[in-house]
Amino acid sequence: MPASAWWLAALPPLFFSGNFLFARAMRDAIPPFQMSFWRWAVALVILLPFCLPAIRAQWPRIRTNLPFLALLGAVGVTAFNCFVYAALHHTTVVNAALVNSLLPIATFLLAFLILKQKLAPRQILGIAVSLAGAAVVIARGDVTALRSFSPNPGDLLVLAGMSFWALYTVLIRWRPLGLEPMALLGVTVAFGVLFHLPLVAWEYRSLGGFTLDAASAGTILYLAIFPSILAYIFWNRSVAVLGPGRTGMFMHLLPIFSAILATLFLGERLALYHALGFALVVVGIVIVTRPPAAKPA
Repeated sequence: MPASAWWLAALPPLFFSGNFLFARAMRDAIPPFQMSFWRWAVALVILLPFCLPAIRAQWPRIRTNLPFLALLGAVGVTAFNCFVYAALHHTTVVNAALVNSLLPIATFLLAFLILKQKLAPRQILGIAVSLAGAAVVIARGDVTALRSFSPNPGDLLVLAGMSFWALYTVLIRWRPLGLEPMALLGVTVAFGVLFHLPLVAWEYRSLGGFTLDAASAGTILYLAIFPSILAYIFWNRSVAVLGPGRTGMFMHLLPIFSAILATLFLGERLALYHALGFALVVVGIVIVTRPPAAKPA
């Protein structure tokens, strides 16, 4: 297997970690809904030349499925990103990345609730272990105090955002058959940008706008290009070369990259409960996603 394939799989979690880092670092300069809106508006401008030919060619199929595509945009672009950026005003990059690493578990739970997929006892055990890891992080290591503990609202906002992305992951299974990926991406992002508008209007009236300087412009460009476009291109290529199973395991690098970047650039401190929570989440994910042992013939 060429070394370039492993780099392709490692770069998306690095770019996503940068997403957390910039959102946290610029939290006092750019309000969260405006940050999310401009990220995706700029990304849409970059994507449109590549998406428009597919959208025009498949417009009859797109028009028939507009309500579903609008739902994908609302859930996967607007809700997920707005919750995460709002969360990073209240919690650290490390906590956000660790809580977000519950995504595979949330996806399994929603698939059980929506798609009626059965959960084996092994998977229930894995979900419980991962949830215990999240509880350790949210409670900052004092799980005995959970009954009277008031969790950081940022951690809960990350949980909400991650749940919306898990819902998007489940819903995408019903994407219109035959719809080209670039057409799907372009229309979904366009709806996501559109649904940002009332949130941005409310936020602007409440908090005002932001100053467009080198730091804010650089942040928007990074968010629009790296975690929004390049990460998905590299991820899809990695899936084609390494397969979905191997590629998916690289997402465990997200909290590791996030912890390194946050420690180096934001001065965040790692605690023992971060390591314990991460270990429990990863063990739970491995238990849930590992295929059952083959029955002897």
